[in-house]
Amino acid sequence: MHRASWHRRGRAVLTATTVVVAVLASAIVAMGATTLGVSVASAGVSSNKAAFCGANDAIDRASANVTSDAGFLAVLKSHTNDLAVMKKDAPPGSLGQLARELVSAAEAALASDNASALNNLPDGAAIDTYCGVDGNGNRLPSYFGAGKTSAFCAKFVPIYVAVGNASNNAGVLAALTSHQAQISQLASELSTLPKSIKAKATATVEKAQKAIASQNPALIEGGGGNGPASYVALYCGQNQ
Repeated sequence: MHRASWHRRGRAVLTATTVVVAVLASAIVAMGATTLGVSVASAGVSSNKAAFCGANDAIDRASANVTSDAGFLAVLKSHTNDLAVMKKDAPPGSLGQLARELVSAAEAALASDNASALNNLPDGAAIDTYCGVDGNGNRLPSYFGAGKTSAFCAKFVPIYVAVGNASNNAGVLAALTSHQAQISQLASELSTLPKSIKAKATATVEKAQKAIASQNPALIEGGGGNGPASYVALYCGQNQ
């Protein structure tokens, strides 16, 4: 449950600018739990966790094709019970605090009937990881975070972030162009990647290079937040 899940306004880097939502109920990912400071034992699969992620899932499914703040506000209006469940069954520690902040922000937007208030939702990517999903509601792949410390990801992530922070196509193209040397280096390292991610990484780099060569950032769009870069990001430990 975060802006990259419930109501994502962030760009799927090297893919399309899109609103995506995601948080499915699934088994806890140990890496995410320990990173959050929540022990596997205390945050293990339980009725509370099932209810928490189940409620989040209901909002996720209803919001899957939402493309505006107003549309998402309408979804929340029909899922007030799920918001209450998420607040009641939030996990302990900092993750629970984040969940309650998100729910409170959603409730405030409902109370004021102000869709624009949803633009200020805090980043809750950690909740996706807790529920074992990516920003589109798909279960985290087996290679999630496998390349986090690799030289490839050290170059890829800054480009991912720069493009993701661009507010329009001109900004996307500027971000790509400013990282052209790094993109060329990524191309030279594709052969070092494991089979599980090599094809997605190759498509990502090739799309970026074509966008720069043609000065057409639209060439990197993947649609629906499902462009190849989103999978590479997961390999690099970026669950956004």
